[in-house]
Amino acid sequence: MKYFTVYANQNQPSELKLVPEGFSWLVFILGPVGLFVQKSWIHGLILLSICFSLIIWIHPSFFLMALVHFIVGCFAFHFQRTELQWAGWNLQTVIAAPNKKFALLRLLDKKHRLTNYINS
Repeated sequence: MKYFTVYANQNQPSELKLVPEGFSWLVFILGPVGLFVQKSWIHGLILLSICFSLIIWIHPSFFLMALVHFIVGCFAFHFQRTELQWAGWNLQTVIAAPNKKFALLRLLDKKHRLTNYINS
């Protein structure tokens, strides 16, 4: 079972963002490009500058760069949550589900039950 944090924006009430918990294989493999794909622009630029600095000044081995990518892969979804909060998105709840589609279904079911409870 995976966990997803749900974010909503007051300016866009019909739109929700679901961010999974855990390790990001995309960021581990692609590095800063993976952060750009996840729309973590600021953290992607920071990682890109760190990687270029390491390559230019230290000439690191493959294993050191793989270690940097591993560490960033561990925190990639945290970076995404941080940038959503900076953009005005508010944390709503945490949903447990096997994948993103079921997490959205569970969230809608939960909101539907809540609306029925309020209306009765």
